[in-house]
Amino acid sequence: MVHKMRNVIALVLLTSGLIGCTGCASETDASSVSLRQEWFPYAGYAGELMGIEYAEGIEITLEEGSDNVDPIKMVTSGMNDFGVASADRILTANEKGADLVVIGVINYNSPTCFLTKKGSGITTVEGFEGKRIGILTGTNTEYVYQALKSKMKLDESSITETEIPFDLATFIAGSYDVRPAFIYDETVSLDQQGIKYNVIEPKDYGIQFLGTVYFTRREVIEQNPELVQSFVNAMALGWEKAIADPSKAIKLLKKYDESIDSKRELASLKKGLDYFKGQDGKVLYADMDAWKEMAETLVALGVIKKYNLDESVDMQFVNKYHSK
Repeated sequence: MVHKMRNVIALVLLTSGLIGCTGCASETDASSVSLRQEWFPYAGYAGELMGIEYAEGIEITLEEGSDNVDPIKMVTSGMNDFGVASADRILTANEKGADLVVIGVINYNSPTCFLTKKGSGITTVEGFEGKRIGILTGTNTEYVYQALKSKMKLDESSITETEIPFDLATFIAGSYDVRPAFIYDETVSLDQQGIKYNVIEPKDYGIQFLGTVYFTRREVIEQNPELVQSFVNAMALGWEKAIADPSKAIKLLKKYDESIDSKRELASLKKGLDYFKGQDGKVLYADMDAWKEMAETLVALGVIKKYNLDESVDMQFVNKYHSK
């Protein structure tokens, strides 16, 4: 059940003409924008909801995502002004002509990790050899896994890769040995069920891969840079406040969607705090070296053939926020 807060926000959208428009950013009240999330309401909404709570001079609508809603398509079509998606997806979309621009990096380090059962004896990447590895094809986790496998020069002939569902049931049942996961998601579910596990983190092996980002259409930046700055300011402030007060952030999440499990999402947010702090402790920031390393990894994996970071990434708004 969704709280009144979402209905009020929807009313703002209806009266300002955001719903169903094309080129929304240029046709609507400059102070009203919409943000499309990538997934159903969860702890990852914390910064956005805190940002909406404290934003000044801008009305931000947070619209939930799902497995049937693609934020890239929603932003590209003009149905939403801003979106949340994994960094790699922006580069792949731009290679196909999307002309999207990243304006903030939510996860400087991808929260992708790999889980094994306690007692399995698999506690390192080298331990993947001879085992059954779960794969979520086409996701950020698959690219991180492929990069890890290549860097560590694992014997691929000894590994059995199997497509798995998002649900944890098959992992718990022992259908495979290694599970790709987000460190602040599946681990919480296993904790709640009292299942012991090992966590293997790619960053410990030198894998630099960015996670989710905020993005918009290039025309939004060109036509209204002040609006983009106001949006980035709100999101950056929101994440700073969510990191400082996770409990309040989850209370706002509960108001947004009464169906969420507050205890679970609070545990999730607390586990993920380090992943939301940004490079050098600056929320929403990642330097171009981090972007280049990830882009080169995607090229090496054959995910993209080329990239232009000067066109795909614009950190001026984040930099301006932190310069204050």
